Amino acid sequence: MSKPKSAQSGLLLILISIPIFIGALDLTVISAVLPHVIVDLEIPLQTGLDVAAWMVTGYLLVYSVAMIFMGRLSDLYGRRQVYLIALGIFAFGSYLVAVAHTWPTRLVLQASYLFVSGRLDVSYTTLYVLIASRMIQAFGAGTMVPVGMALVGDIFPIGLRARYLGLIAAVDTAGWVVGHLYGGIVVRFWDWQMIFWLNLPICVLGFILIWRLLLNIPQERSAGRMDWLGAILITAALTLLNLGLGNGTDIDLTSSQSGLPPSALPLILTALIFLGLFIWRQMKTHHPLIDISLFRRQNYLIASLVNFLVGFSLFVAIANVPLFINTLVAKSLEQGAWDSGWMLSALTIPMALASIPGGRLSDKYGYRLPAILGLVLSILGFILMRSWNINTSYSTMAFHLMFGGIGIGLTMAPVAAAVVNTAPPDQRGTSSALVIIFRLMGMTVGVSSITTYDLLRVNALSRILLSSTPTLDETIRVGMEVTEKVISETFVIAGLVAMLALIPALRLKTHNQTSEVKNE
Repeated sequence: MSKPKSAQSGLLLILISIPIFIGALDLTVISAVLPHVIVDLEIPLQTGLDVAAWMVTGYLLVYSVAMIFMGRLSDLYGRRQVYLIALGIFAFGSYLVAVAHTWPTRLVLQASYLFVSGRLDVSYTTLYVLIASRMIQAFGAGTMVPVGMALVGDIFPIGLRARYLGLIAAVDTAGWVVGHLYGGIVVRFWDWQMIFWLNLPICVLGFILIWRLLLNIPQERSAGRMDWLGAILITAALTLLNLGLGNGTDIDLTSSQSGLPPSALPLILTALIFLGLFIWRQMKTHHPLIDISLFRRQNYLIASLVNFLVGFSLFVAIANVPLFINTLVAKSLEQGAWDSGWMLSALTIPMALASIPGGRLSDKYGYRLPAILGLVLSILGFILMRSWNINTSYSTMAFHLMFGGIGIGLTMAPVAAAVVNTAPPDQRGTSSALVIIFRLMGMTVGVSSITTYDLLRVNALSRILLSSTPTLDETIRVGMEVTEKVISETFVIAGLVAMLALIPALRLKTHNQTSEVKNE
Protein backbone atom coordinates (compact mmCIF):
# COMPACT_ATOMS: atom_id res chain seq x y z
CA MET A 1 0.00 0.00 0.00
CA SER A 2 1.24 3.48 -0.87
CA LYS A 3 1.44 6.60 1.23
CA PRO A 4 -1.64 8.87 1.00
CA LYS A 5 -1.64 11.98 -1.16
CA SER A 6 -0.66 15.28 0.46
CA ALA A 7 -4.22 16.64 0.70
CA GLN A 8 -5.41 13.38 2.28
CA SER A 9 -2.39 13.40 4.62
CA GLY A 10 -3.22 16.94 5.74
CA LEU A 11 -6.82 15.98 6.46
CA LEU A 12 -5.66 12.94 8.40
CA LEU A 13 -3.32 15.09 10.48
CA ILE A 14 -6.19 17.41 11.40
CA LEU A 15 -8.50 14.50 12.21
CA ILE A 16 -5.85 12.84 14.39
CA SER A 17 -5.00 16.11 16.18
CA ILE A 18 -8.54 17.14 17.14
CA PRO A 19 -9.31 14.15 19.45
CA ILE A 20 -5.81 14.46 20.95
CA PHE A 21 -6.48 18.13 21.70
CA ILE A 22 -9.86 17.35 23.27
CA GLY A 23 -8.34 14.57 25.38
CA ALA A 24 -5.63 16.92 26.64
CA LEU A 25 -8.25 19.64 27.18
CA ASP A 26 -10.23 17.31 29.44
CA LEU A 27 -7.13 16.79 31.60
CA THR A 28 -7.51 20.27 33.10
CA VAL A 29 -11.04 21.31 32.10
CA ILE A 30 -12.48 19.66 35.21
CA SER A 31 -10.53 22.00 37.52
CA ALA A 32 -12.75 24.87 36.35
CA VAL A 33 -15.96 23.01 37.16
CA LEU A 34 -15.08 21.11 40.35
CA PRO A 35 -16.91 23.65 42.57
CA HIS A 36 -20.00 23.27 40.36
CA VAL A 37 -19.79 19.46 40.64
CA ILE A 38 -19.55 19.59 44.43
CA VAL A 39 -22.44 22.05 44.69
CA ASP A 40 -24.64 20.00 42.33
CA LEU A 41 -23.97 16.83 44.33
CA GLU A 42 -24.60 18.70 47.61
CA ILE A 43 -21.33 17.50 49.08
CA PRO A 44 -19.70 19.60 51.84
CA LEU A 45 -16.74 21.47 50.38
CA GLN A 46 -14.48 20.71 53.35
CA THR A 47 -14.88 16.94 53.10
CA GLY A 48 -15.66 16.50 49.41
CA LEU A 49 -12.92 18.52 47.75
CA ASP A 50 -10.11 16.05 48.52
CA VAL A 51 -12.12 13.19 47.00
CA ALA A 52 -13.29 15.29 44.05
CA ALA A 53 -9.68 16.25 43.28
CA TRP A 54 -9.22 12.67 42.08
CA MET A 55 -11.19 13.67 39.00
CA VAL A 56 -8.00 15.54 38.06
CA THR A 57 -5.36 13.33 39.71
CA GLY A 58 -6.89 10.06 38.51
CA TYR A 59 -7.13 11.38 34.95
CA LEU A 60 -3.46 12.40 34.94
CA LEU A 61 -2.34 9.03 36.35
CA VAL A 62 -4.23 6.93 33.81
CA TYR A 63 -3.36 9.37 31.00
CA SER A 64 0.36 8.90 31.73
CA VAL A 65 0.23 5.14 32.26
CA ALA A 66 -1.83 4.44 29.12
CA MET A 67 0.79 6.11 26.95
CA ILE A 68 3.53 3.61 27.69
CA PHE A 69 1.97 0.21 27.19
CA MET A 70 -0.73 1.24 24.68
CA GLY A 71 1.96 2.77 22.51
CA ARG A 72 3.64 -0.63 22.55
CA LEU A 73 0.35 -2.39 21.75
CA SER A 74 0.03 -0.20 18.66
CA ASP A 75 3.46 -1.43 17.55
CA LEU A 76 2.30 -5.01 17.97
CA TYR A 77 -1.26 -4.95 16.66
CA GLY A 78 -1.47 -1.94 14.36
CA ARG A 79 -1.96 1.73 15.02
CA ARG A 80 -5.23 2.11 13.12
CA GLN A 81 -7.02 -0.42 15.33
CA VAL A 82 -5.54 0.87 18.58
CA TYR A 83 -6.21 4.54 17.75
CA LEU A 84 -9.85 3.88 16.86
CA ILE A 85 -10.37 1.74 19.98
CA ALA A 86 -8.84 4.55 22.08
CA LEU A 87 -11.13 7.11 20.46
CA GLY A 88 -14.13 4.88 21.22
CA ILE A 89 -13.02 4.46 24.85
CA PHE A 90 -12.60 8.23 25.23
CA ALA A 91 -16.07 8.86 23.78
CA PHE A 92 -17.62 6.22 26.07
CA GLY A 93 -15.88 7.73 29.10
CA SER A 94 -17.17 11.20 28.13
CA TYR A 95 -20.70 9.81 27.90
CA LEU A 96 -20.36 8.17 31.33
CA VAL A 97 -19.19 11.44 32.90
CA ALA A 98 -22.15 13.31 31.39
CA VAL A 99 -24.73 10.79 32.67
CA ALA A 100 -22.96 9.65 35.85
CA HIS A 101 -25.70 11.05 38.07
CA THR A 102 -28.37 8.92 36.35
CA TRP A 103 -28.28 5.21 35.47
CA PRO A 104 -24.58 4.56 36.36
CA THR A 105 -25.19 5.74 39.93
CA ARG A 106 -28.40 3.69 40.17
CA LEU A 107 -26.55 0.63 38.85
CA VAL A 108 -23.78 0.97 41.44
CA LEU A 109 -26.32 1.47 44.24
CA GLN A 110 -28.26 -1.64 43.18
CA ALA A 111 -25.04 -3.69 42.92
CA SER A 112 -23.91 -2.48 46.34
CA TYR A 113 -26.85 -4.20 48.02
CA LEU A 114 -25.20 -7.54 47.17
CA PHE A 115 -21.93 -6.69 48.91
CA VAL A 116 -22.49 -3.84 51.37
CA SER A 117 -24.77 -3.77 54.39
CA GLY A 118 -26.67 -0.51 54.65
CA ARG A 119 -27.32 2.17 52.04
CA LEU A 120 -24.51 4.06 50.32
CA ASP A 121 -24.57 7.84 50.23
CA VAL A 122 -26.00 8.77 46.82
CA SER A 123 -23.94 11.94 46.38
CA TYR A 124 -20.62 10.28 47.15
CA THR A 125 -21.57 7.29 44.99
CA THR A 126 -22.10 9.65 42.06
CA LEU A 127 -18.76 11.29 42.80
CA TYR A 128 -16.96 7.92 42.72
CA VAL A 129 -18.74 7.06 39.46
CA LEU A 130 -17.52 10.37 38.04
CA ILE A 131 -13.93 9.59 39.07
CA ALA A 132 -14.10 6.12 37.49
CA SER A 133 -15.63 7.56 34.31
CA ARG A 134 -12.88 10.17 34.12
CA MET A 135 -10.28 7.40 34.33
CA ILE A 136 -11.95 5.60 31.42
CA GLN A 137 -11.77 8.86 29.48
CA ALA A 138 -8.11 9.24 30.36
CA PHE A 139 -7.22 5.75 29.15
CA GLY A 140 -8.51 6.60 25.68
CA ALA A 141 -7.02 10.11 25.68
CA GLY A 142 -3.58 8.96 26.84
CA THR A 143 -3.49 6.22 24.22
CA MET A 144 -4.31 8.56 21.33
CA VAL A 145 -1.25 10.78 21.85
CA PRO A 146 1.62 8.32 21.19
CA VAL A 147 -0.39 6.35 18.64
CA GLY A 148 -1.25 9.59 16.81
CA MET A 149 2.42 10.59 16.76
CA ALA A 150 3.39 7.14 15.50
CA LEU A 151 0.77 7.48 12.76
CA VAL A 152 2.50 10.69 11.67
CA GLY A 153 5.65 8.60 11.28
CA ASP A 154 3.70 6.13 9.13
CA ILE A 155 2.01 8.77 7.00
CA PHE A 156 4.78 11.29 6.33
CA PRO A 157 8.24 10.64 4.86
CA ILE A 158 11.37 11.39 6.84
CA GLY A 159 11.88 14.82 5.26
CA LEU A 160 8.44 16.10 6.34
CA ARG A 161 7.92 14.26 9.59
CA ALA A 162 9.42 16.66 12.14
CA ARG A 163 7.07 19.58 11.50
CA TYR A 164 3.98 17.42 12.06
CA LEU A 165 5.37 15.58 15.07
CA GLY A 166 6.02 18.94 16.68
CA LEU A 167 2.49 20.07 15.86
CA ILE A 168 0.96 16.99 17.55
CA ALA A 169 3.13 17.54 20.64
CA ALA A 170 2.22 21.24 20.76
CA VAL A 171 -1.49 20.55 20.29
CA ASP A 172 -1.39 18.07 23.18
CA THR A 173 0.42 20.50 25.49
CA ALA A 174 -1.79 23.43 24.46
CA GLY A 175 -4.85 21.38 25.40
CA TRP A 176 -3.57 20.99 28.96
CA VAL A 177 -3.11 24.74 29.29
CA VAL A 178 -6.40 26.06 27.86
CA GLY A 179 -8.60 23.45 29.52
CA HIS A 180 -9.35 25.66 32.50
CA LEU A 181 -10.40 28.56 30.25
CA TYR A 182 -12.56 26.29 28.09
CA GLY A 183 -14.31 24.90 31.16
CA GLY A 184 -14.93 28.39 32.49
CA ILE A 185 -16.48 29.51 29.18
CA VAL A 186 -18.78 26.49 28.93
CA VAL A 187 -20.13 26.74 32.49
CA ARG A 188 -20.94 30.41 31.91
CA PHE A 189 -23.64 29.36 29.46
CA TRP A 190 -24.52 25.69 30.22
CA ASP A 191 -24.23 23.16 33.02
CA TRP A 192 -20.91 21.37 33.47
CA GLN A 193 -22.12 18.13 31.83
CA MET A 194 -22.25 19.98 28.48
CA ILE A 195 -18.43 19.88 28.36
CA PHE A 196 -18.58 16.11 27.96
CA TRP A 197 -21.65 16.00 25.73
CA LEU A 198 -19.76 18.23 23.25
CA ASN A 199 -17.06 15.55 22.96
CA LEU A 200 -19.43 12.97 21.52
CA PRO A 201 -20.34 14.34 18.06
CA ILE A 202 -16.68 15.23 17.45
CA CYS A 203 -15.57 11.72 18.43
CA VAL A 204 -18.23 10.01 16.29
CA LEU A 205 -17.44 12.09 13.20
CA GLY A 206 -13.70 11.67 13.77
CA PHE A 207 -14.07 7.90 14.18
CA ILE A 208 -15.91 7.51 10.87
CA LEU A 209 -13.51 9.69 8.87
CA ILE A 210 -10.32 8.33 10.43
CA TRP A 211 -11.50 4.73 9.97
CA ARG A 212 -12.03 5.40 6.27
CA LEU A 213 -8.83 7.37 5.62
CA LEU A 214 -6.54 5.01 7.55
CA LEU A 215 -7.51 2.00 5.43
CA ASN A 216 -4.69 2.72 2.98
CA ILE A 217 -1.95 3.52 5.49
CA PRO A 218 0.81 0.87 5.54
CA GLN A 219 1.88 -0.27 9.02
CA GLU A 220 4.77 -2.40 10.16
CA ARG A 221 3.99 -4.57 13.14
CA SER A 222 6.50 -5.79 15.68
CA ALA A 223 7.10 -9.52 15.73
CA GLY A 224 7.35 -9.60 19.54
CA ARG A 225 4.68 -9.88 22.20
CA MET A 226 3.43 -7.72 25.02
CA ASP A 227 5.51 -7.59 28.22
CA TRP A 228 2.70 -7.49 30.76
CA LEU A 229 5.00 -7.77 33.78
CA GLY A 230 6.94 -4.77 32.49
CA ALA A 231 3.65 -2.91 32.00
CA ILE A 232 2.69 -3.60 35.63
CA LEU A 233 6.08 -2.43 36.93
CA ILE A 234 6.12 0.83 34.93
CA THR A 235 2.48 1.46 35.87
CA ALA A 236 3.38 1.15 39.56
CA ALA A 237 6.44 3.37 39.12
CA LEU A 238 4.56 6.13 37.28
CA THR A 239 1.61 5.99 39.66
CA LEU A 240 3.75 6.26 42.78
CA LEU A 241 5.94 8.96 41.23
CA ASN A 242 2.92 11.05 40.23
CA LEU A 243 1.39 10.63 43.68
CA GLY A 244 4.65 11.49 45.41
CA LEU A 245 5.56 14.48 43.29
CA GLY A 246 1.93 15.52 42.86
CA ASN A 247 1.69 16.02 46.61
CA GLY A 248 3.50 19.25 45.99
CA THR A 249 0.46 20.62 44.21
CA ASP A 250 -1.50 20.52 47.44
CA ILE A 251 0.87 22.76 49.34
CA ASP A 252 -0.77 25.79 50.88
CA LEU A 253 1.54 28.78 50.61
CA THR A 254 -0.12 30.34 53.63
CA SER A 255 0.71 27.34 55.76
CA SER A 256 3.58 27.12 58.18
CA GLN A 257 4.48 23.69 56.87
CA SER A 258 8.00 23.57 55.42
CA GLY A 259 8.51 21.17 52.56
CA LEU A 260 6.65 18.29 51.00
CA PRO A 261 4.15 16.22 53.00
CA PRO A 262 5.66 13.25 54.91
CA SER A 263 4.18 10.75 52.43
CA ALA A 264 6.03 12.24 49.45
CA LEU A 265 9.52 10.81 50.09
CA PRO A 266 8.41 7.18 50.73
CA LEU A 267 6.25 7.29 47.60
CA ILE A 268 9.09 8.63 45.47
CA LEU A 269 11.60 6.10 46.84
CA THR A 270 9.17 3.23 46.23
CA ALA A 271 8.60 4.56 42.69
CA LEU A 272 12.36 4.50 42.07
CA ILE A 273 12.52 0.88 43.27
CA PHE A 274 9.78 -0.11 40.82
CA LEU A 275 11.53 1.87 38.09
CA GLY A 276 14.74 -0.03 38.79
CA LEU A 277 12.86 -3.34 38.63
CA PHE A 278 11.29 -2.24 35.34
CA ILE A 279 14.68 -1.40 33.81
CA TRP A 280 16.09 -4.74 35.01
CA ARG A 281 13.10 -6.52 33.48
CA GLN A 282 13.56 -4.71 30.15
CA MET A 283 17.23 -5.74 30.01
CA LYS A 284 16.42 -9.41 30.66
CA THR A 285 13.29 -10.12 28.63
CA HIS A 286 13.37 -11.06 24.95
CA HIS A 287 10.34 -8.86 24.19
CA PRO A 288 10.75 -5.65 26.21
CA LEU A 289 8.06 -3.02 26.56
CA ILE A 290 10.77 -0.39 26.00
CA ASP A 291 13.95 -1.45 24.27
CA ILE A 292 16.59 0.05 26.58
CA SER A 293 19.17 -0.20 23.79
CA LEU A 294 17.31 2.60 21.99
CA PHE A 295 18.77 5.05 24.51
CA ARG A 296 22.22 4.20 23.15
CA ARG A 297 21.18 5.39 19.70
CA GLN A 298 22.26 8.77 18.40
CA ASN A 299 20.06 11.61 19.76
CA TYR A 300 17.58 9.35 21.62
CA LEU A 301 18.70 9.99 25.20
CA ILE A 302 19.85 13.55 24.49
CA ALA A 303 16.51 14.59 22.99
CA SER A 304 14.63 12.95 25.87
CA LEU A 305 16.68 14.95 28.39
CA VAL A 306 16.00 18.21 26.53
CA ASN A 307 12.30 17.32 26.49
CA PHE A 308 12.29 16.72 30.26
CA LEU A 309 13.96 20.08 30.98
CA VAL A 310 11.65 21.95 28.59
CA GLY A 311 8.66 20.40 30.39
CA PHE A 312 10.02 21.74 33.69
CA SER A 313 10.41 25.28 32.32
CA LEU A 314 7.03 25.18 30.62
CA PHE A 315 5.28 24.36 33.87
CA VAL A 316 6.73 27.45 35.57
CA ALA A 317 5.05 29.70 33.01
CA ILE A 318 1.79 27.74 33.18
CA ALA A 319 1.70 27.95 36.99
CA ASN A 320 3.03 31.47 37.50
CA VAL A 321 0.66 33.32 35.17
CA PRO A 322 -2.52 32.39 37.11
CA LEU A 323 -0.70 32.85 40.42
CA PHE A 324 0.51 36.33 39.46
CA ILE A 325 -2.86 37.47 38.11
CA ASN A 326 -4.97 36.02 40.94
CA THR A 327 -2.80 37.36 43.77
CA LEU A 328 -1.61 40.70 42.41
CA VAL A 329 -3.92 41.90 39.61
CA ALA A 330 -7.45 40.47 39.60
CA LYS A 331 -10.15 41.92 41.85
CA SER A 332 -12.02 38.61 42.20
CA LEU A 333 -11.45 34.89 41.69
CA GLU A 334 -13.84 34.88 38.74
CA GLN A 335 -11.93 37.67 37.01
CA GLY A 336 -8.64 35.95 37.86
CA ALA A 337 -9.70 32.68 36.27
CA TRP A 338 -11.01 34.44 33.17
CA ASP A 339 -7.97 36.72 32.72
CA SER A 340 -5.51 33.91 33.45
CA GLY A 341 -7.04 31.68 30.81
CA TRP A 342 -6.86 34.33 28.11
CA MET A 343 -3.37 35.39 29.12
CA LEU A 344 -2.10 31.81 28.90
CA SER A 345 -3.29 31.73 25.30
CA ALA A 346 -0.49 34.23 24.61
CA LEU A 347 1.84 31.37 25.55
CA THR A 348 0.05 28.38 24.03
CA ILE A 349 -1.10 29.74 20.66
CA PRO A 350 2.41 30.92 19.64
CA MET A 351 3.75 27.63 21.00
CA ALA A 352 1.50 25.58 18.74
CA LEU A 353 2.12 27.82 15.73
CA ALA A 354 5.90 27.86 16.26
CA SER A 355 6.04 24.08 16.15
CA ILE A 356 5.40 24.24 12.39
CA PRO A 357 8.46 26.38 11.45
CA GLY A 358 10.37 24.41 14.10
CA GLY A 359 9.57 21.27 12.16
CA ARG A 360 10.47 22.85 8.82
CA LEU A 361 13.83 24.03 10.17
CA SER A 362 14.42 20.58 11.65
CA ASP A 363 13.62 18.85 8.36
CA LYS A 364 15.92 21.20 6.46
CA TYR A 365 18.84 21.83 8.83
CA GLY A 366 18.66 19.06 11.40
CA TYR A 367 17.56 18.95 15.03
CA ARG A 368 20.22 21.14 16.65
CA LEU A 369 19.51 24.54 15.06
CA PRO A 370 15.79 24.89 15.88
CA ALA A 371 16.26 23.35 19.34
CA ILE A 372 18.97 25.85 20.27
CA LEU A 373 17.09 28.77 18.68
CA GLY A 374 13.97 27.79 20.60
CA LEU A 375 15.78 27.48 23.92
CA VAL A 376 17.47 30.87 23.45
CA LEU A 377 14.11 32.54 22.74
CA SER A 378 12.50 30.85 25.74
CA ILE A 379 15.37 32.01 27.96
CA LEU A 380 14.82 35.56 26.66
CA GLY A 381 11.13 35.22 27.46
CA PHE A 382 11.84 34.14 31.04
CA ILE A 383 14.31 37.02 31.47
CA LEU A 384 11.57 39.44 30.39
CA MET A 385 8.98 37.77 32.65
CA ARG A 386 11.13 38.21 35.74
CA SER A 387 10.51 41.98 35.48
CA TRP A 388 6.75 41.62 36.07
CA ASN A 389 5.32 43.69 38.88
CA ILE A 390 1.92 44.89 40.01
CA ASN A 391 2.00 47.71 37.42
CA THR A 392 2.83 45.47 34.44
CA SER A 393 0.08 45.66 31.82
CA TYR A 394 -1.56 42.61 30.24
CA SER A 395 -0.23 43.63 26.82
CA THR A 396 3.35 43.63 28.15
CA MET A 397 2.82 40.27 29.85
CA ALA A 398 1.40 38.83 26.61
CA PHE A 399 4.41 40.09 24.65
CA HIS A 400 6.81 38.42 27.08
CA LEU A 401 4.80 35.18 27.07
CA MET A 402 4.92 35.11 23.28
CA PHE A 403 8.72 34.84 23.40
CA GLY A 404 8.48 31.91 25.77
CA GLY A 405 5.74 30.23 23.72
CA ILE A 406 7.57 30.64 20.42
CA GLY A 407 10.79 29.34 21.97
CA ILE A 408 9.22 26.25 23.53
CA GLY A 409 7.23 25.61 20.36
CA LEU A 410 10.39 25.66 18.24
CA THR A 411 11.97 22.96 20.43
CA MET A 412 9.01 20.55 20.31
CA ALA A 413 9.41 19.41 16.71
CA PRO A 414 13.16 18.65 16.78
CA VAL A 415 13.11 16.79 20.11
CA ALA A 416 10.05 14.74 19.07
CA ALA A 417 11.52 13.96 15.65
CA ALA A 418 14.93 13.10 17.11
CA VAL A 419 13.29 10.37 19.21
CA VAL A 420 10.73 9.04 16.72
CA ASN A 421 13.01 9.15 13.67
CA THR A 422 15.75 7.32 15.56
CA ALA A 423 13.43 4.46 16.51
CA PRO A 424 12.80 1.60 14.09
CA PRO A 425 9.28 1.57 12.58
CA ASP A 426 8.05 -1.19 14.90
CA GLN A 427 9.06 0.89 17.96
CA ARG A 428 7.45 4.20 16.95
CA GLY A 429 4.45 3.80 19.23
CA THR A 430 6.62 3.26 22.30
CA SER A 431 9.04 6.02 21.32
CA SER A 432 6.21 8.49 20.71
CA ALA A 433 4.89 7.71 24.19
CA LEU A 434 8.29 8.48 25.67
CA VAL A 435 8.28 11.93 24.05
CA ILE A 436 5.16 12.91 26.00
CA ILE A 437 6.07 10.98 29.16
CA PHE A 438 9.41 12.79 29.53
CA ARG A 439 7.68 16.16 29.14
CA LEU A 440 4.96 15.15 31.63
CA MET A 441 7.59 14.02 34.10
CA GLY A 442 9.41 17.33 33.67
CA MET A 443 6.19 19.19 34.40
CA THR A 444 5.42 16.96 37.40
CA VAL A 445 8.89 17.49 38.87
CA GLY A 446 8.42 21.19 38.13
CA VAL A 447 5.15 21.46 40.06
CA SER A 448 6.62 19.65 43.06
CA SER A 449 9.94 21.51 43.26
CA ILE A 450 8.61 24.96 42.41
CA THR A 451 5.73 24.82 44.91
CA THR A 452 8.14 23.62 47.59
CA TYR A 453 10.55 26.43 46.73
CA ASP A 454 7.71 28.96 46.77
CA LEU A 455 6.58 27.77 50.19
CA LEU A 456 10.03 27.98 51.72
CA ARG A 457 10.79 31.41 50.20
CA VAL A 458 7.41 32.90 51.16
CA ASN A 459 7.86 31.78 54.76
CA ALA A 460 11.47 32.96 54.92
CA LEU A 461 10.82 36.38 53.36
CA SER A 462 7.68 36.92 55.44
CA ARG A 463 9.63 36.31 58.66
CA ILE A 464 12.22 38.88 57.56
CA LEU A 465 9.87 41.60 56.31
CA LEU A 466 6.98 41.37 58.77
CA SER A 467 7.20 43.03 62.16
CA SER A 468 6.54 41.02 65.30
CA THR A 469 2.94 42.34 65.51
CA PRO A 470 1.96 43.19 61.93
CA THR A 471 -1.16 45.14 61.13
CA LEU A 472 -3.59 43.99 58.45
CA ASP A 473 -2.33 46.64 55.99
CA GLU A 474 1.29 45.59 56.62
CA THR A 475 0.42 41.90 56.14
CA ILE A 476 -1.29 42.63 52.80
CA ARG A 477 1.53 44.90 51.58
CA VAL A 478 4.29 42.46 52.56
CA GLY A 479 2.33 39.55 51.14
CA MET A 480 2.14 41.26 47.76
CA GLU A 481 5.83 42.18 47.83
CA VAL A 482 6.83 38.63 48.74
CA THR A 483 4.60 37.08 46.08
CA GLU A 484 6.00 39.41 43.42
CA LYS A 485 9.58 38.59 44.42
CA VAL A 486 9.06 34.82 44.61
CA ILE A 487 7.35 34.68 41.21
CA SER A 488 10.23 36.67 39.74
CA GLU A 489 12.70 34.19 41.26
CA THR A 490 10.86 31.19 39.83
CA PHE A 491 11.00 32.74 36.35
CA VAL A 492 14.76 32.98 36.86
CA ILE A 493 14.82 29.28 37.81
CA ALA A 494 12.88 28.43 34.65
CA GLY A 495 15.40 30.39 32.58
CA LEU A 496 18.30 28.58 34.26
CA VAL A 497 16.71 25.19 33.53
CA ALA A 498 16.25 26.23 29.89
CA MET A 499 19.94 27.23 29.84
CA LEU A 500 20.79 23.82 31.28
CA ALA A 501 18.85 22.23 28.41
CA LEU A 502 21.22 23.98 25.98
CA ILE A 503 24.02 21.60 27.05
CA PRO A 504 22.42 18.40 25.69
CA ALA A 505 20.81 20.35 22.81
CA LEU A 506 24.26 21.33 21.57
CA ARG A 507 25.06 17.61 21.28
CA LEU A 508 22.11 16.82 19.02
CA LYS A 509 23.43 15.43 15.76
CA THR A 510 22.10 16.44 12.37
CA HIS A 511 19.96 13.50 11.34
CA ASN A 512 21.40 11.08 8.84
CA GLN A 513 18.51 10.69 6.45
CA THR A 514 20.17 7.91 4.50
CA SER A 515 20.48 5.59 7.46
CA GLU A 516 17.00 6.44 8.72
CA VAL A 517 15.38 5.79 5.39
CA LYS A 518 16.98 2.36 5.42
CA ASN A 519 15.25 1.71 8.71
CA GLU A 520 11.96 2.47 6.99
